[in-house]
Parts: sequence; structure tokens; C-alpha cells
Amino acid sequence: MNNLSTSELSSLAIIFGILIITYFVLRSILFPTLKKIAKRTSTFIDDLFLEKKFLNRLSYVLVIIVFTFLTSSPRFNLEIFSNPLISRLLDSLLTLFVGLTILEMLTVFNKVSENIDVLKNKPIKGYIQIIKIIIASFIAIIIFAIITGQSVAYYISGLGALTAVLLLVFQDTILSFVASVQIGQNDIIKIGDWIEVSEFGADGDVVDIALHTVKVQNWDKTITTIPTSKIVNTSVKNWRAMSEYGGRRIKRSILIDISSIKFLTAEETVELQKLSPIKSYISEKNKELEEFNKLNSESSNQLETRRLTNIGTYRAYVENYLKQSQNLNTDTMTFLVRQLPSSPEGVPIEIYTFTNTTEWVAYEKIQSDIFDHLFAILPKFGLRVFQSGVIEAVAMKNLPFNQLDE
Repeated sequence: MNNLSTSELSSLAIIFGILIITYFVLRSILFPTLKKIAKRTSTFIDDLFLEKKFLNRLSYVLVIIVFTFLTSSPRFNLEIFSNPLISRLLDSLLTLFVGLTILEMLTVFNKVSENIDVLKNKPIKGYIQIIKIIIASFIAIIIFAIITGQSVAYYISGLGALTAVLLLVFQDTILSFVASVQIGQNDIIKIGDWIEVSEFGADGDVVDIALHTVKVQNWDKTITTIPTSKIVNTSVKNWRAMSEYGGRRIKRSILIDISSIKFLTAEETVELQKLSPIKSYISEKNKELEEFNKLNSESSNQLETRRLTNIGTYRAYVENYLKQSQNLNTDTMTFLVRQLPSSPEGVPIEIYTFTNTTEWVAYEKIQSDIFDHLFAILPKFGLRVFQSGVIEAVAMKNLPFNQLDE
């Protein structure tokens, strides 16, 4: 600086003054004006490109471009700028800020993709991250080449010898990138999907799909982070198909105490016929049994006579009761009420049906209301739900099994 003449110092001061003014005009006048204009438009893309971080990096690029333009003119072509060290430093800074601006543009593109229907459910973030790694690597090579005075091709040609090392260092990145491609091509998961990954204890909505990780917000609002590569080689249950199907399955059994199963008496049959869901069922069943018993009356004794059972009648009641529900889709979706093989815990009556909504809270309410009623109606059929200890209670009272409630 001591060797600079007065005119050179004056020119240097003018250059820095112009750069400061340029930066001020960009940050305080031009960019705020563009933001106001962008807010008035109906598109969201221009708003994203006017984010503070992107504009901050762009302003440095523009300042360096102005500086390069000034120093290339005869008026400000000072001898100090012809110094190789300063020249390389300026070129390196320009390369750095151009690279950072490009990286920020990719970030903006990722945000834009979240608002485009075709792209928002694709793992775009993973692809962008791998592109960022490649660009950042090239920026580092270019800057290193500028500082050392070697050509970029010289350092790129040397990468071949480092291939094995690079594969080892970026092993996880390569696996994650391949997994991201498979996730996108096979449509395994999307942002917003409800998934279960038991290996990692994840059960909730996918909130982010990045290059290395997939974030799942569990129902207790905790976040589970899963390596992206694990999504394609572990068991993942995706509930998206259930949501698209329009109904959520109810598959639950009521365990009937075997000791409460019996034939219905005539009085009990008349009483049960008052229940509207099985009124027509009992009438039709009685006709069927009467006709069968008449045909076989001569060869049959009382024990061989067909009669209504309380468990069969209850199963018919459950089926007709559920068909009347407005909260279930029993017409176009699978619907059945069946008796499963008996076990030491009783005879299971399984309900297999679908609700007409997939919303979780509504689904649980519908399911609870159904089973509240089915449990409460059991005593009208002379049935009991199996509970551990019931047999011991019967033995202590010295009662027949079907008289426990008397």
C-alpha cells in the first residue's frame, strides 16, 4: 500500500465506494422492490427465488462481477490487480459465490417441487442432494486449481486413481442415492404416507425423504430417522393403499364362553324375535327347521331335532346389525361375520368389515361404538364373553354353567 501513488489510492477508494453503493442498492432498494412485486403475483415460484439466503449470495456474485468489470477498464486497471496472488484470490471468491448461489438455487427448486403436484410426492430432495455433492466437489476442484495455477483437467484426471478411496468414503452416499432412485421408481413411499417400520419402531407419517435419511413423525409426535437405504431392504408397511381404497378394516373377535352356548327355548326365541335386526331371520329359520324336522320326525329323537342356538342367532344378529350401520361399507367391500375354531379362550366370533372413512379418530369411534353394543346385547342371547376365572367361579357356586348369572 505504501508503494501506491495518490491517484491509485484515489482510484482504489472509488472502486470500493462503487462496490459498497452497489451492495447497498441491491440489498436495500432493488431486492426489497422485487419482493413487493413478487408478493402481488399469483405464482409462488418468484417468491421462493426472492428468499433472503438466495439473494444474499447473489448480491456477493453481482458485487464481484461489478468489481471485475471496473478493474478491466483502463480507468481502474491498477497495477496491484495484476498481481497473480490477488488475481487468483478474486477468481476463487467469484467461483465460490457462484457455486454457493447455484447450490441455493437447487434448494429453492426443491421447495418449488413441494408445491408441484407431479413432483411433490417424489424423493426429489435426495436427487438434489447428490447433485449438490457433485457441484460442491467440482467447485472445490476449480478453486484449488485456480489457487495452485494448474488446469482443472489436471486434477480431474487424477480422480481416476482415487476412485477406490472415493467409493469407500462415499459408500453410504452411493447406497442412499441408489435407494432414493428405487424409492422413486417403485413408488415405495411418499411424503405424507402413513408407514410402519417395526425394525426402527417407526409408526406415523413420512415428513421428509432426504438422500441419507427418511424422517417419520410417530403418532406420539416423536421423530424416527431411518437410513434411506434401509427402506428398500427391510419390511415397510405402507397404509397409503388403505387411504386410497376409501375404507379402513375392522378385524376383531368376540370370545364367547363355551359354557354359555345352548339351544334356545320357544320362549327365548319369541323374545329375541322382537329385535328388529333378526326378526325376519328367526321367522325364516323357524320355517326351515319345522320343515326339516317334519321330514325327519319318524326317524329322529328329541336330541336329533334341529333347533336354534343362541350363538348362531347372535351371529345372525351381528351380521344384520352391521349391515344397517351407515358408518360401514358392507356393499362394495369385504364383509363377513364368522365363527373361528374354538380354543381354551372360548369360541371367537370374528367381525371382518370396512368403515367408510379412513380418518383415525372417526375410525376408532365407529369401532368402539360397534363393540360397545355387541358386548352389551350378549346377555339377551344367554351368552357370556370368556373371562379367565369364570369356570372356577361356577365350580365354587356348584351351579350348572348356564345358570351362572341367575
